[in-house]
Amino acid sequence: MASLRNRQKQDRRRAIMDAAQTLFARNGYGATTVEDIAAAAGVSHVTVHNYYGTKAGVLLAMVAQSDAQLLDRLAAVLPAQADALTLTVAFARQIMLHADQGLGRATWRQVLAAVAAEAGSAAAAEYAALDGALVQALAQRLDAAPAAAALFDLINARFQRFVTSDQSVDAACDALRRDLSALLSLS
Repeated sequence: MASLRNRQKQDRRRAIMDAAQTLFARNGYGATTVEDIAAAAGVSHVTVHNYYGTKAGVLLAMVAQSDAQLLDRLAAVLPAQADALTLTVAFARQIMLHADQGLGRATWRQVLAAVAAEAGSAAAAEYAALDGALVQALAQRLDAAPAAAALFDLINARFQRFVTSDQSVDAACDALRRDLSALLSLS
């Protein structure tokens, strides 16, 4: 059983994350400050800094939480046996559905912008590590880590187009399927 202190910490973390998600969606990442997040969460800005370091740290914690849920979802719904094309498109579909149903496209646009703006930072390295976990999940299904990394890069390119547009999941997956088919026809 968790101690009272640990439960209070968990409650504060949850309040900070919920406040940040609401503020990022409403005001945008750039217009939201750590002080805004703290006030909305009912904690001090020092508490936010102690738990997450920076505003980007809060955003990355949201992504980490979302990615943990996504990894569980991928394990549950991906086909056990499928060719690389089918598996890669199914993998991408789950990522895009999860983005729409979870943090939402607006937040994902903010994530991409924050990671690009903070290239070389600890937050960007954390984001790369999260992507690495997704690559590993794909590699386990494909049993080919180098191919999984290349396929994930293509998925990521289509994901970026997806979250920065009003493209449907089906249209994005159709485009990915065309990309993969064109590449596979080169061999």
